[in-house]
Amino acid sequence: MKVSVSQLTYGAAILTAMLLGPATLSAAPKKPATIKDLDNQQVDVSPDPPQNVDATKTMDSYKRFLDLNAGDAALRAEALRRLGDLNLESGESERIERELATNEGLRATEAIHLYTALLKAYPKYERNDSVLYQLARAYELNAQPDRALNSLDQLVAQYPNSHFIDEAQFRRGEILFSDKAYPKAQAAYEAVIKVGTTSGFYNQSLYKHGWSLFKQGENERSLDSFAGVLDSVLISKRDPNALIELDTLTRANRELVEDTFRVMSITFSYLDGPKTIQEFVRHHKPRPYSYLLYARLGDLYMEKERYTDAADSYRAFVSQDRNNEKAPLLEMQAIEAYQKGGFPQLVLQGKKEFVENYSFGTAYWQGRQPAAEPKVVAVLKTNLKDVAQYYHAQAQRTKDVADYQEAAKWYRSYLQSWPDEAGSAVTNYLLADTLFESKQYLDAAQEYESTAYHYGDHEKAAAAGYAAIIAYGKQEDTLSGEAKATLHLKTIDSSLKFAQTFPAHPESAQVLTKAATELYTAKDYLRAVSAAESLLAKQPPVDVAKQRIAWTVIGNSNFDQGAFDKAEAAYTHAQAVMPPNDPERAVIVERLAASIYKQGEQKSKSGDSAAAVDDFLRVAALAPTSKVRSSADFDAAALLVTQKQWDRAIPVLEGFRRNFPDSPLQTDVTRNLAVAYTAANKPGQAAVEFEQISQSPKETPDVQREATLQAADLYDKAGNTAKSRAMLEAFVKHFPQPLSPALEARNKLSLIAVKSGDYSGRDYWLREIIAADRSAGAARTDRSRALAAKATLTLAAPAREEFKSIKLVVPLKKSLAEKRKAMEAALKAYEAAADYQVAEVTTAATFESAELYRQLGKDLMSSERPKNLKKDELEQYDVLLEEQAFPFEEKAIKLHEVNTARTKDGTYDEWVQKSFAALAQLNPGRYGKVEIGEQQVDSIR
Repeated sequence: MKVSVSQLTYGAAILTAMLLGPATLSAAPKKPATIKDLDNQQVDVSPDPPQNVDATKTMDSYKRFLDLNAGDAALRAEALRRLGDLNLESGESERIERELATNEGLRATEAIHLYTALLKAYPKYERNDSVLYQLARAYELNAQPDRALNSLDQLVAQYPNSHFIDEAQFRRGEILFSDKAYPKAQAAYEAVIKVGTTSGFYNQSLYKHGWSLFKQGENERSLDSFAGVLDSVLISKRDPNALIELDTLTRANRELVEDTFRVMSITFSYLDGPKTIQEFVRHHKPRPYSYLLYARLGDLYMEKERYTDAADSYRAFVSQDRNNEKAPLLEMQAIEAYQKGGFPQLVLQGKKEFVENYSFGTAYWQGRQPAAEPKVVAVLKTNLKDVAQYYHAQAQRTKDVADYQEAAKWYRSYLQSWPDEAGSAVTNYLLADTLFESKQYLDAAQEYESTAYHYGDHEKAAAAGYAAIIAYGKQEDTLSGEAKATLHLKTIDSSLKFAQTFPAHPESAQVLTKAATELYTAKDYLRAVSAAESLLAKQPPVDVAKQRIAWTVIGNSNFDQGAFDKAEAAYTHAQAVMPPNDPERAVIVERLAASIYKQGEQKSKSGDSAAAVDDFLRVAALAPTSKVRSSADFDAAALLVTQKQWDRAIPVLEGFRRNFPDSPLQTDVTRNLAVAYTAANKPGQAAVEFEQISQSPKETPDVQREATLQAADLYDKAGNTAKSRAMLEAFVKHFPQPLSPALEARNKLSLIAVKSGDYSGRDYWLREIIAADRSAGAARTDRSRALAAKATLTLAAPAREEFKSIKLVVPLKKSLAEKRKAMEAALKAYEAAADYQVAEVTTAATFESAELYRQLGKDLMSSERPKNLKKDELEQYDVLLEEQAFPFEEKAIKLHEVNTARTKDGTYDEWVQKSFAALAQLNPGRYGKVEIGEQQVDSIR
């Protein structure tokens, strides 16, 4: 471990602090301080390293300390170690500067002297492992590797748990390796390897451990160590099967890996080449870089111009793992090796082998896509072309039947195979080939048909029948218009004949598939269905792709003829045989959905609504991703709403909203849900829908107004007072006209406020009622006046309570004036309520007004008396109060009599009854028997 100058000078600064002590020791005056006093002082040392400290001065400070302090062994040991570190660091800095300038080294003699003295003087110093480590470094700087090794040997022997142990062992290994002491070096590297991957020297130790074995002639054993390097650097820690690409490594790791591959390749070449690799790989766990072992060995042989050995190395991996993603690349390298070596026949053989191994449809392409393997595809195309052109060119030169056959084999490698045949049929077949090569396609087609259908059963018959179809197609390409259409019908007939005659031919199913498709295109539905059914009847069954096409033809043909139930059955079969990732699946799903939907339409038109609903809902069950599903779900819901099947309609409507949020039918869904929820007695959910309707810009103002009120009412029924209040507030804000519903909304809001104890809110809405009625003009109604009157009556209550709260105290004149002022305000409020001439409000206002007068009289009689009044003065004062209170009591009686007189008009509400009760108390002689008074008062004032 290196110690920086700043660290060392920091240590010196600490020592300096220890020598000098703090600037002030205590507040109390003492005798002059001496050096002896330092023995008893506590030194506070800052943990932060000092800045701008001179290393030379620091070393001088340590030296002075060592000269002065002979008693404290721990301090002397620490000082010696730090002085040694400073000398070593300073010496190394000077060495680097000197080497840069003169290329001369500077020896660390002083540091060696200090470390040696420290070890000798303090053999039990707890940090002697660090001292030994630094001493070894000093010896190495002083070009004394043997002594450096001795220090390291001592360190690892005495301090096996030192944090320097892995580096110490690695440095031992390096020195021993340089001295060619390979067994000992091997042991040192093994010690580092045992520490594990946490050591920064792990990979280098594995690498040098392999070299140590290699130098001892243990070639095969060295491979395990070198493989360990590759395992550590190249294999992903997250996925042991994943290879880290070389170009993503750091430069150091990339060089380490390349050197490792190099020495392993040399080792393999010393042994048995690719066979040794094979044995090595077979006896070890699979490694993702195995292909590189073969590749690098091949590269080594290429450098040595051993081209066939190189090709054998590359191809050895291919033979072991032909379908590995790297195998085609090594196959390419083998071909390049043959090319560089000048072996044309081997090049051709390699190209053929490549085409056979990696043509589309081979095992290599299982789970792979050509688009992801552009290099392999490009080479495959090149090699296939090269092989085919070679044999074709040879056929053109020699005119030999075998050469033509070889060329055809490669041109049609994915289509068919033509076996050899003798006799007239073969001659006819070769003639057809010649005609075909010379582009006389119609003549060639006729000769192919002759070969296929006029010579009986022979090996070339089926191939000739298929070739006829190809030839017809070629001829079609040269035509246009009616001539092309006429010839196309002949091509279809030839295809059907071929499929019927040669059902076992590899292309029979393909030809029949195409014929069925083209018959459907030509709207020849009966023959199209027949061809498709023949295709499905083939044994062994055709592959799923062809089954899907056959069922699709049957489905489409029936659909176009209106047989939607048969179409549905066919599309269901087509869907069942399709793989999940089939690109045609979406089309089939749409056709299946359409056939079911059409059945629902037919039943709906015929009046069978229940069956129509079932069909519409089957679209979602069988083709949930189809485009027609939204229409099917909506139509099903609409029919269910019409039938008032709320429990079934609601989930369908909810599903539509969830599944098709952008549908233009969402507005209708909201309306239907509002109706359905209401009818199903789900007021809370219905309220949400009506609220949505009220806010929809697509709705008319009248609809929005009614929806707002509906939502408020439904929220109230659902117990959601807050939402009910919000909807009523929205109604008042957005629909102040007409007057009546807006006033009713305000009245409900006032009642809601009372229920929730919000009297401030109540008063706000009561004032709103009064204001709306006052400004209504000709639109005022009895109901609006009644609501305004009641609001005014309620709002008078605070003035009444204010009056009641005022106590009559001395000086009576002042408090009485205040109370009468409050009474006037209350009377005015009740008068305003009575002015509406609403009977129940007028009687209440009259009663409350009478009670105000009555209360004033009572309060006068119970008012506070002046203090210090004599008995006779107090009696006289009471008489005066009675005189003052009497008029108020008389006024109260008259107002109550006004109220009771209303019984003549048929008014006998609770307020009239209360007035009778009050009169019975005020004038029991007259009203104790509940007699109706005759006296009338024109006003409540």
